[in-house]
Amino acid sequence: MNDSWKFENIFPVSVVSKYGKIENEESLLNKKILQITTNETDFVTITNNNSRRNSYILLDFGREIHGRVRILTCTGNAACPPEMRITYGESVSEALSNIGHQGATNDHSVRDTIFRFPDFSDMSLNESGFRFVKLELLSKNTSINIKAIIAESKMRDIEYLGSFESSSEELNRIYNTAAYTCHMCMQQFIWDGIKRDRLVWVGDMHPEMLAVKTVFGNNKIIDESLNFMRETTPLPNWMNGMPTYSLWWLIILWDWYFYTGNENFINENKDYALKLIKTVTELINDDGSDNLPSYFLDWPCNGKKAGISGSRALLAWCLEKSAELCNYFNDTQLSEICMSKKKILISTPAKNYGAKQVEAFFSISGWKNEKEAGEFILNNGSKGFSTFMSYYLLKSASKYDMSKTLEALEEYYGTMLKMGATSFWEDFDIEWAENAFGIDKLPVDGKKDIHGDFGAFCYKGLRHSLCHGWSSGPVAFLAEDVLGIKPMAAGCKKIRISPDLGNLEFAKGTYPTPYGVIKVSVLKNNNGNFYITYEAPKEIEIIL
Repeated sequence: MNDSWKFENIFPVSVVSKYGKIENEESLLNKKILQITTNETDFVTITNNNSRRNSYILLDFGREIHGRVRILTCTGNAACPPEMRITYGESVSEALSNIGHQGATNDHSVRDTIFRFPDFSDMSLNESGFRFVKLELLSKNTSINIKAIIAESKMRDIEYLGSFESSSEELNRIYNTAAYTCHMCMQQFIWDGIKRDRLVWVGDMHPEMLAVKTVFGNNKIIDESLNFMRETTPLPNWMNGMPTYSLWWLIILWDWYFYTGNENFINENKDYALKLIKTVTELINDDGSDNLPSYFLDWPCNGKKAGISGSRALLAWCLEKSAELCNYFNDTQLSEICMSKKKILISTPAKNYGAKQVEAFFSISGWKNEKEAGEFILNNGSKGFSTFMSYYLLKSASKYDMSKTLEALEEYYGTMLKMGATSFWEDFDIEWAENAFGIDKLPVDGKKDIHGDFGAFCYKGLRHSLCHGWSSGPVAFLAEDVLGIKPMAAGCKKIRISPDLGNLEFAKGTYPTPYGVIKVSVLKNNNGNFYITYEAPKEIEIIL
């Protein structure tokens, strides 16, 4: 990998709740030198008597963090080191829950466990994704003095080269939060989530790749992640055991090359890509039916007819991208087969079965009229959106009405922010927010828990990941379709600037290319026309 790591010590910003005998808890909010001594005077004391309920304290670190908790203890009164249960939570309710309650889990990363804390100790615990931490003293008739409880954040030490600013503060927050979400998932490889799904899921990686190139530029983590999946998935196996994820690998391979212009990288993948493309073309029958062994577009339409239709639309889009790959590799015969198979496929009826994400892929693949699809997607605003599909939904909807698309974006992602999000989630339905309390709130009688009471499939209840890289789609959409920065040739050698501000008064931002950063500013005048200014590296041809 081409990046170093950045470690940050983060002190709690508030005490959310406590129970039992807790003394001087506010001292934990004070920044201190993180070295224990024999004469500490500023510490919290947690005491247990012999009652059935244990004393605990729940802390808020102010934002989602990838890393671990570090605890510095002074002394206690126990004969042997006292036991404490340390529970991380992406929400208050998760930090307060036992394993098994509403889906709370230690899957993929241990976030709930028991440790012993001797006198004068300085211990860094297990790594996960969290914002809240609960410390529960388990030993009876015992007290423990704690100097500091901090979060040790671990992130790639990379610069935010891309930026977005507009007349909508909500959109600005959405862009920055989506970028931060993606950044946290840039660990050893591109992970899907930092609490759960710390894996390289190829399909999920496409919106992450779009965010990486838009914010961080040409980062080797994409090359490494694509190569890792190729090397661990010998043909004829499907990546992640899912046929559609091998389709996504081909799509990402072409899109990443088109952005970077890195011929060495794409040529390394030539043999594998051509063999996979040939396999994909053989999935389409002469009557337009297909032989996909299974269908998966996203979780909300999984197991439904919409999931089959959406997977077929993805297959059509993959054939188009595969034709581009074949042309690059000078295999014109296979390129023609790809386009012929796509033509056969999209000659069949396109049914969305009420799923907006399926309609978006019909539009993107050229199966359906863009404006017709956009009108359908924007019906009832962001109702029916999914975080994984957000980029494709927004991109398709904007072809019909950019103003309404931005309103839907603010409604959908803005509601997550209003519910306390500091990173974006594995999934979200706008209807969940009705009569629900946020992730940063204690349970409220008569209200739903936005984290624990919702979700489905693999993300039921508190198992639901609240930092998921595939939810970073708004980053690329705002750069490409609002600011209008669209690469038109491999390696960004030619870029078109064609903004659409919708209901915004102005927008400006930066976009990294292999030759350096482009700066674009767009101001809408009283007549609704755009006044565009830009700065670009001399190697790039700009088209207005």
